[in-house]
Amino acid sequence: MNARIVRFVAVVASAAVVSVMGAGLANASAADRVESQIATATGQTSTHDVAGYLGQLRDYLGAAVSQNDVHAVDAAIQNLRPVLGVVGRSDVERAAAVLNDRADSQAAKVERDLPGLTLLAPITGLVTSLLTTLLDLVTSLLGSLPLPVPLPDLPLPSLPGVPGVPTPELPTPGAPVPGAPDVPVPDVPAPGGVVPAPAPPAPPAVPDVPPAPVPAP
Repeated sequence: MNARIVRFVAVVASAAVVSVMGAGLANASAADRVESQIATATGQTSTHDVAGYLGQLRDYLGAAVSQNDVHAVDAAIQNLRPVLGVVGRSDVERAAAVLNDRADSQAAKVERDLPGLTLLAPITGLVTSLLTTLLDLVTSLLGSLPLPVPLPDLPLPSLPGVPGVPTPELPTPGAPVPGAPDVPVPDVPAPGGVVPAPAPPAPPAVPDVPPAPVPAP
């Protein structure tokens, strides 16, 4: 599906949720539900899903650095770069694209300098800069509309366990959003269509009134 069409669908679907359900129910959970339906329709994960994975991978990388685990840092970089590559080939916002290129460039330098190291001290500054860029990238991706992202088909290298942080897992396309309520998603018109207005409420029922008694002649 064309990324611009998906962007249009996301906007219209969000507006439909607001108009049909009311502002009180059109909260973040409903928006997540719409995003999940869009991801299911395209058969791909969204940029918001990828941002969540990058956030987990950033926490994992930070913990590996603090524990001076060279092997875990190397595995994190091997998982990071393919994901940054597909984000770079997607139609993301310009600010996110710039941050993504910067993160990939920094990760490439870490990957280049890691072989032969037994301690991370020589590249601590570089990895710290990468962690900062990843945080900015995650924030930028979450702040824009969700777009489909085809994650790498090949299995990524396994990540060794690092104490204190969960092992990141790639998101599954079309997986339900954890904690999202079972909210029906309204029909979305094709591009160029018009969002139908909600049906007017039914008039209140009129109670039956018995006929007035007729006086006897």
